[in-house]
Amino acid sequence: MAFLDVDPDCWLLTLNYVCSVMNLTAEKILGWRTPQEVVTGETPDICILLCFMFWDIVYCACHANKQPGSQKGQEIQGRFVGFAWNVGHKLTFLVLTDDSQNVIKRSVLRLANCPENEMRLDENNL
Repeated sequence: MAFLDVDPDCWLLTLNYVCSVMNLTAEKILGWRTPQEVVTGETPDICILLCFMFWDIVYCACHANKQPGSQKGQEIQGRFVGFAWNVGHKLTFLVLTDDSQNVIKRSVLRLANCPENEMRLDENNL
């Protein structure tokens, strides 16, 4: 959280995201299988992990039935904070909106073109 300068009030969203990633990550102790695979017996699709990184700045539609970029002023900026496992299809995400600080569920997001979204590692953080 400190590395990404995440708001301290978002600790539960961060923990939820980490748990989701860990459930889809293979472990040596499990025979290089994921915990989800051990429980369900099915190999999970991990492509959802490749779409966005936690705390990325994203744009999404104000209303669930609109596409981002379809009408000017009809999209809002927010932060990617996780996955909506029980809503919509398998690529539905959680977004913490900048204006109201509410978590909304959206399946269509676009990554903001800003330097903050570029992952930077310097020698001091290694």
